[in-house]
Amino acid sequence: MMTTKRMVYMALLSAVVFISTFIVKVPIPNGYVHLGDAAVFLCGYILGPVFGGIAAAIGAGSADYFSGYAVYILPTMIAKSSMAWITGRWILNAQNTKKQYGTMLIAIVLMCAVYYIAEVFMLGSISAPLINVPFNALQALVGLVVFLLLRRPFSAFRLED
Repeated sequence: MMTTKRMVYMALLSAVVFISTFIVKVPIPNGYVHLGDAAVFLCGYILGPVFGGIAAAIGAGSADYFSGYAVYILPTMIAKSSMAWITGRWILNAQNTKKQYGTMLIAIVLMCAVYYIAEVFMLGSISAPLINVPFNALQALVGLVVFLLLRRPFSAFRLED
């Protein structure tokens, strides 16, 4: 159910995703590596799968637009909303830590796959996008580590469905 509190959290977390993606970035030859994935994971953790996915998609898509990578907006929105959705869902379903970490790794693999498939269509090559997979995975793993450090302090802000 959409409440004022949920709307405010969605706007705030979209801004956090945007800032942690747009401001905190390390340029690489094919784009940039950022800390936005930690914020994407927080979106799913705090808001749940649906609203967290929406907030992550808006924040990450906006960062791509304002960074000059407009061609990546749609793949980014799909990838990041999926990561947040999976994160929000495992909080409800995973009973132990190993399952939680396994599910988070599935979210990272899915994100890498979304970008790979999008770049196959963009570049018209099956092998050329492979160079970006390690960078995407590294970025997401760093985001996961930062998220795991922030998860406990931010648990007080979680919204119940």
